[in-house]
Amino acid sequence: MKQDQFIIVGTAGHIDHGKTTLVKALTGLDTDTHKEEKERGISIDIGFAPLTLPDGRRIGVIDVPGHERFIKNMLAGAAGIDLILLVIDANEGIMPQTREHLHIVEMLHVQKGIVVLTKIDTVDEEWLSLVTEEVREGLGKTVLADAPIVPVSAYSGQGIEELRTLISDMAKEVKPREINAPFRMPVDRVFSVPGFGTVATGTILAGNVKIGDAVEIQPTGEAVRVRSIQVHGETTDRAQAGQRTALNLVGVERSELSRGYVVAAPKVFKASRLIDARFRLLSDSPKTLTNRMRVRLYVGTSEVLGRVILLDRDEMEPGEDALIQIDLETPVVCEANDHFILRTYSPMYTIGGGVVIDPHPNRLYRRNRQHILEDLEAREKGGPHARVIQILEDEIGLTLSELATRMKATQDQTKIWLDELSQKGEVVQLPTSGGFVTRQSLHDLLDEIEEKIRAHYSRERYHSYAAKAQVLSQLSKKLKPKIYDAILELGARMNRIEVQQDRIKIAGYEVSLSLKEKQMMQEIVKKFRDQAFQPPTLQELTAAYKGQEKMLQGVIGLLKEQNTLVEAEEGILFSSEIINKTPAILAELSGEEGFTVAEFRDRVGTSRKFALALLEYLDRIKWTKRIEDRRVVIVTNF
Repeated sequence: MKQDQFIIVGTAGHIDHGKTTLVKALTGLDTDTHKEEKERGISIDIGFAPLTLPDGRRIGVIDVPGHERFIKNMLAGAAGIDLILLVIDANEGIMPQTREHLHIVEMLHVQKGIVVLTKIDTVDEEWLSLVTEEVREGLGKTVLADAPIVPVSAYSGQGIEELRTLISDMAKEVKPREINAPFRMPVDRVFSVPGFGTVATGTILAGNVKIGDAVEIQPTGEAVRVRSIQVHGETTDRAQAGQRTALNLVGVERSELSRGYVVAAPKVFKASRLIDARFRLLSDSPKTLTNRMRVRLYVGTSEVLGRVILLDRDEMEPGEDALIQIDLETPVVCEANDHFILRTYSPMYTIGGGVVIDPHPNRLYRRNRQHILEDLEAREKGGPHARVIQILEDEIGLTLSELATRMKATQDQTKIWLDELSQKGEVVQLPTSGGFVTRQSLHDLLDEIEEKIRAHYSRERYHSYAAKAQVLSQLSKKLKPKIYDAILELGARMNRIEVQQDRIKIAGYEVSLSLKEKQMMQEIVKKFRDQAFQPPTLQELTAAYKGQEKMLQGVIGLLKEQNTLVEAEEGILFSSEIINKTPAILAELSGEEGFTVAEFRDRVGTSRKFALALLEYLDRIKWTKRIEDRRVVIVTNF
């Protein structure tokens, strides 16, 4: 175990099998702190104590209640356990709550385990040998089938040092938690300290926290600050994943926080009322699981009511596993790969557990849809790469830092995943924005953009371009303008679309005109070219093509779109060929004092209306600048 690696050891087992007494023998502390626990002689809630290992390092111990009435408290404590001590009374052997706790340990995927036979001072060697054999046989098909069995007496101290040494050795084999990931600590206790305020305790599942950090309470989203930190009752300036931690929080009242809430890095985690998951119904479950059955979900330190949606069947038999959705009645904070437990609503008993595939699905799925099941299976098996793909398909254009936040991973690790996906062609980086898009999303978007442009063509047959903004507003996915522009740029590079300022068209598309329409176009272009600075008005053109107004309007619009005609002012058009001759005329007119509208009018032989319209257009495109009643040329290189 590395110097900066911390783990949590937890107890499990039937009521009155000696869990709390064992913890006291190991740590020197009594974890039963409630008055009722002292009076009744049983643990009601989870308890905590630091354990000093033989090499001097300290780890946390969580003692859980064994009584079936307090399973929900046991589950709150089990959420952060790395190594389990399954406690079995040598007099009684495996009992009902032993099995239920063992199921919970298996379903939460606790990494390592030790079987501890307690109260050996009350049995003889022959009985101890018999019980040990029965326990080994009883655990034969469980996760603890090969776990070491250690006989101890908490009263005489027999076996305690051997157990402490074994814990130390096995702790070195526990996979360390990710300390560089975003900070997350499910809350298991909340209390107030006079003069200090609200204190929340829990096991840090990932990341680290230090004094002064801004953190967030979920699911409320309330922003708070860490005033002070304690680990195992000792004040420290920081704490990290794997440590039992108490945080003194500024900005939240005791009444605003409770078990099941999460203290986390700001703007990283969010609560959900819908979860995609893989679930296994226990082989010894007393009943089947039916679609829409009401259950209790336990994840982290939360207990939340919800209904199970069976995606591919109407009923689950004991021992089966399936892909499910859980429709929750209140929001809960969890992440992909978090393990959870389900218990029946009433009467309460454990029926199974599973792992979260997606903590934020977009919608309730329709049942018995093969493509939905295949997608969930792909994400389940694909690991972080599949998760990256899913996130980028949901939120197109996320940057590296934004994606790392969604992945709850470091930027360095996220970049490795992106590079691997990019090499396989599954992810593409967007130009300019720096964001990313999946190859599939990119092609789907470009297909939809082309579809919207074609729909525009069908409505406006004289248009070869559509307005960028109009197409953006019609897309099924809401894109930020900069992401949309980047998608269009990629589409242009792929020769699928052409972009011209605020307009887009399908690459190579040209409006198909009849012979009559082509003839009208040629005639109109000639009229504007011949009449130069005294162009025909729309009224004159309408009179010339009486009875063909719709065609005229379409042809004029197409000529404007092609920039053959330029609308200097509403209703006043000039040939772009004529406008392009203007710079030479302006150069002649413009001396140090500039020129007037009248001087320009007389020079080009037009009316004041047309001269003024053209000059104001040139002002707008910044070829000229008006100063009082004169204009000067401000662009010399035309």
